[in-house]
Amino acid sequence: MYGRIIAGLGCLGLLTACSDESGVRPVPVDYQATIRWTSHGVPHVLAEDIGSIGFGLAYAGARDFACTLADQIVKVRSERARTFGPGEGDANVDSDFSYLALGVVERGERMLERLSPDGRALVEGYAAGYNRYLADVGQEGLPAPCVGAPWVKPISAADLAAYFVHVNMFAGGLQLLDFISRAAPPEASDEGARQRGPELPDFTRLGLGSNAWAIGRERSESGRGMLVANPHFPWEGELKFYEAHLTIPGELDVYGAALTGLPVINIGFNEHVAWTHTVSPAKHFTVYRLTLDPDDPTAYIHEGERREMERREHTIGVLADDGSVEQVSRVMYRSHHGPMLGASVLSWSAEQAFALRDANEDNVTALDQWLGMDRAKSLDELRRVHEELRGIPFVFTTAVDAEGEGVVMDASRVPHLSAEAVRAYERALQRDGLTAVLASSGIVLLDGSTARDEWVETQGAGALVPWGDVPSLARTDFVMNANDTPWLTNPAEPISGYPALFGTPGSPISARTRMNLVLLTEEGEGAASGEDGLFSREELEAAILSNRGMTAERLLAQVVERCDGAEPVDLEGEAVDIADACLALASWDGRVNLDSVGAVVWRELLGRFTFGDTMDAGRLYAQPFDADDPLGTPRDLVEPPAEGPDPILVALAEAVRALAQAELDASTPLGEAQFTRRGDDVIPIHGGSGHEGVANIVGYSPGGLNSTLLPRLNSGELVNAETGLTTSGYPINFGTSFVMAVEHTADGPRAEALLSYSQSSDPASPHFADQTELFSRKAWRRVLFTEKDIAADPELVVKDVSGPR
Repeated sequence: MYGRIIAGLGCLGLLTACSDESGVRPVPVDYQATIRWTSHGVPHVLAEDIGSIGFGLAYAGARDFACTLADQIVKVRSERARTFGPGEGDANVDSDFSYLALGVVERGERMLERLSPDGRALVEGYAAGYNRYLADVGQEGLPAPCVGAPWVKPISAADLAAYFVHVNMFAGGLQLLDFISRAAPPEASDEGARQRGPELPDFTRLGLGSNAWAIGRERSESGRGMLVANPHFPWEGELKFYEAHLTIPGELDVYGAALTGLPVINIGFNEHVAWTHTVSPAKHFTVYRLTLDPDDPTAYIHEGERREMERREHTIGVLADDGSVEQVSRVMYRSHHGPMLGASVLSWSAEQAFALRDANEDNVTALDQWLGMDRAKSLDELRRVHEELRGIPFVFTTAVDAEGEGVVMDASRVPHLSAEAVRAYERALQRDGLTAVLASSGIVLLDGSTARDEWVETQGAGALVPWGDVPSLARTDFVMNANDTPWLTNPAEPISGYPALFGTPGSPISARTRMNLVLLTEEGEGAASGEDGLFSREELEAAILSNRGMTAERLLAQVVERCDGAEPVDLEGEAVDIADACLALASWDGRVNLDSVGAVVWRELLGRFTFGDTMDAGRLYAQPFDADDPLGTPRDLVEPPAEGPDPILVALAEAVRALAQAELDASTPLGEAQFTRRGDDVIPIHGGSGHEGVANIVGYSPGGLNSTLLPRLNSGELVNAETGLTTSGYPINFGTSFVMAVEHTADGPRAEALLSYSQSSDPASPHFADQTELFSRKAWRRVLFTEKDIAADPELVVKDVSGPR
């Protein structure tokens, strides 16, 4: 295949540094790349060295996301307050000090020093390509909303590395920035503010999710491997994916999507393997409770000895209303575990304080990890790069090779605790209220006064779980993950025996995981894989966007039976008629498509229950989850009470009332209520929520998943935070993002994909909404991977770009 590429390209465009007589291509003096944009704005970057690949990818990407990356560089440089002022409630001031406390700039510099030569060349090329784009278009040529903005400036490789550190920590320390910024000893902080503080993040439900299916040769119509990638990520902000194709003839040929500002393909395929990621529920950080010196709250006791905290005074500039810049200083502290935390339940008192240790704080191998995956020539090679580099920050990897072997592994960076430390933690869960409270939010609290609870170092793994203990499963029928613990990646072969911080084998699974597994295992007429039980790529595409809901498939008929003929329900003295809502549910097919009538009623009904209620017996299900029957349980609607109102009917009445607040009713099709905006266009969106147990997740997050200061989706006033219902309906700003189905064939990989929010963030771009319209219609588009397909594309645009190294 590579030979065909080289023969077809020759020395295309600026790529004139062809092989010498020895067969080795010399690295050009300048960065040189050819960008071939095809339909929907996808850049196919062709270069002869890895630095030039980074250069071309950044040049192409800057056209679409320059504002977002510039915003993030200002953030990690701790220059938000200097650039934009203090922010509401001093938010920019707190942000700047938090990133200084985390030391992302210094850690980024260390990352650069430890990158492989190719990794460093890639980052340096990326910075140069971004800067060349800025120079070519000038400030007035930038896309909205940063046109003319002086804060969009040239960047360095060190800036990018600091940004990579920040991305690695997204599922850990970054969610605790408010606690880091407020950390101060009691005499230096306001007690009332310290006790109030920010709300504790729920690390069990961060809002980031995904589905991953690897179909092996036993379940593939062609007898070869297939993959479905379906990350559920934000539709705005820094965590958007960017679709691209990177080629160095004879060395690299990888297609897929990269997170904004990253110079590698994070989810994608090459000729040999295809892979995707799902956010892992494993613990990637721990919090330590420190016992303080009674005479000094900035010193703590460890193994009976007094240790002083590291004290650092940081200074930032803060832009005033009159244009002047005031210098503001704040003292920040660290223990030997990591930065101090403060406020709310983690407040710093005279007796105790709390410190954070994040496994990704010093993750210097993530970039090389993905570069190695992009180059992998076999599944074994892909596994090996996971084992040797351990750079995957917080996600599972699910992969399949051309021969039809699939694998799922949680190789994310999980701390290694001793068996003694785990036993002590399990005892604390039963005896200590704070330990239990934090555990309910997915936070592990350890004793900072004893070496017993320190992370254990082992050869080759550092302080991470040793490779031999990492949960993994390889099969030739299928493996999958949908963000649950790894034990049920395939019901035919449950996984057990892995360390506690990965989760508990046999624990209840989400309704979405159950829906995924039903789609993959059901048989007979109407099954997702057809009557033959073998998936084609088209059947995989139909299944992942089928919009079937597990909770409706289990409970809808029983709810209808309960509400049929029911009297109006009294809600605080108001008689709410539920007859129309019940009728809508009775005629609904249980799917969340654009024309689905009844879907909004079901969503609001379920929104009166917790996420946990959809996983086990309680307020919704009568029969509990059974690890021996994970797809059949929980089941059966809970019985009504002997006396008093029926909670199910009350929930239905509350659903009717909530919909009325949004000027919706039981007859409203989902497509008239659920939407996203692209400029002035309102585009209907299909899909559902985790409560509903839909594979195709879409939803609304008011801001927790988007840290940029750029304009956001105009959503209206929130009516129900649990369902995302607002006075304008259901606005969508996260969920299914880059969805792709890949099949390996005898002629190489073939794929179809959709980028739900479209490729460009520039409202003036023709690729600002084109794929969003396609996603709305479930109109998959063909991925152009071969040189023949790229050259034949009617919208092909070619541009040679170059710049000094």
